[in-house]
Amino acid sequence: MQKERGTKKTKRWVSAVLLAMLLAVCIPALAFAANVTLTVNSCVITGKDVTVTVSSAPAQAADGMYYLFELKPYEDGIGARQNYCAAAPAAEAVTFTTSLDFNTANSKLYSRFVVAVLENGVFVPVSNASYITNPEAVAAKATGYPVRSKKGLTADWQYSSDLSALGAGYAAYELDISRFFAGGGTNYTYNGKTYSFNSGVVSEYDIVCQKFAKEGCNVIMVIKNSFNPATADLIAPLGRVPGKNSYAMNVSEQAGAEKIAALMSFLANRYSGDKGTIHSWIIGNEINNNSPWHYAGNMGEQQFSEYYAKEFRLCYNAIKSQNAGARVFINIDQRWTHTDANTLAYKGRDVLDHFAQSISATGNIDWGLSIHPHPVPLFNCQFWNLPPGYSGMRNLVVHSDDTRMVNPTNLEVVTNHMAQPFLLAPSGNVRHILISEMGFTSANPSLPTDQNIQAAAMQYAYKLAASNPFIEGIVIHRQIDHASEVANDGMAVGIRDAGGAPKVSFNMFKFMDTADPTYANFALPYIGASSWADVGLN
Repeated sequence: MQKERGTKKTKRWVSAVLLAMLLAVCIPALAFAANVTLTVNSCVITGKDVTVTVSSAPAQAADGMYYLFELKPYEDGIGARQNYCAAAPAAEAVTFTTSLDFNTANSKLYSRFVVAVLENGVFVPVSNASYITNPEAVAAKATGYPVRSKKGLTADWQYSSDLSALGAGYAAYELDISRFFAGGGTNYTYNGKTYSFNSGVVSEYDIVCQKFAKEGCNVIMVIKNSFNPATADLIAPLGRVPGKNSYAMNVSEQAGAEKIAALMSFLANRYSGDKGTIHSWIIGNEINNNSPWHYAGNMGEQQFSEYYAKEFRLCYNAIKSQNAGARVFINIDQRWTHTDANTLAYKGRDVLDHFAQSISATGNIDWGLSIHPHPVPLFNCQFWNLPPGYSGMRNLVVHSDDTRMVNPTNLEVVTNHMAQPFLLAPSGNVRHILISEMGFTSANPSLPTDQNIQAAAMQYAYKLAASNPFIEGIVIHRQIDHASEVANDGMAVGIRDAGGAPKVSFNMFKFMDTADPTYANFALPYIGASSWADVGLN
């Protein structure tokens, strides 16, 4: 009986082997597809074409061919499509060429490319997907990047003459994309379609950008997206609920994605010349705080980061394809590894890392980082001393990568992190890093502060930031007190008060990047130092 069971088992095993061999002969496509893994090594514009280079080991396909497919930003996969854009014999190294069709209805500028093999009449992807990594190759403009000083201001265009008088190198301003679609009058034809943007809003930004250009500043434009039922298709589908400060952009649906690409192309083209130039673009504000600052819907941090990478890529390609000299930045707040009761407020470090990994996996580009290292808490103008109730919190502000928060005293945490190999720019250098917002209040009901303390804090913070060689710009928030910030947050952070009168910090801003003896040592008694060397500064 034992022997019989063993014989039957042996027969079943032999039969299984024979069946497997037969299947391998009869349906080789299944066998090949399971083992074929291709790597897209580059995806670049060459002249009027897109060139995609691929490697594989082993190089196999049932019909001996590889097929290149284009996927629009809003497409999840090939599906049942048959319309490949290029084909090549299977080999260990393959180069595909397909037309870019720039600024036509068939434009591939925003597409990602994937290689497939044919299995039983169905195209099955067998490679990673990659976007074009050099959209600047088709740009007609390449503006310079002027910087006369690292210091800058969240600017008020009505006081634009301050910028040159104070020697500001940067002027930061906001732009809400939804406003451009609330009305029409200014037509722009892009990718075979004509869009009409609100002429009043366009004229407003013409004035703003021309005024900033007159002052010789590097203009930083922060791109936001407000809720408006009439322009809801600009918002990420899961985020279409009112009540948030700003919203993630729609890259999941064709109509919304095309509108956003058209607008960003229009803006980058218009503001890179005689109407003024936007040199630095920040896509979203404090995006790691999904709710309320970049609302994409209820999702986990990694899903959010990957979604944001898609909207960033769309904006990047639109901007760089018009102005090769522009720089494009992601923005996070001061929450480095901090979490709280808001489950949609993610760790800035994690969002940064997952964003970078997503971008690298789909074609690395020259993105930059902007940060908001405000005092902790925000109203603590004397940021060098944590107030009671905060000083005992573990790892709140420390000089290591596990710090919970980043403020002016531990900026090296961010730049050291950015020096890691997986975060470097395609050039191999540390990426461009801006402090695009850092504010110090002159009045607050909770902690002692005044105009002198504000001026001292601004001077100290500037010296700390300017001493870091990787920080290229330091924007003081803001030029003039904002009524809602004063009323709601106790944050009178302007160098002018709400009525326009200069504060003590006004002249401090003017001279804080100089050695003028009247101002150079102003902050020392406030921070408890007899010289800047006492705190490790020159």
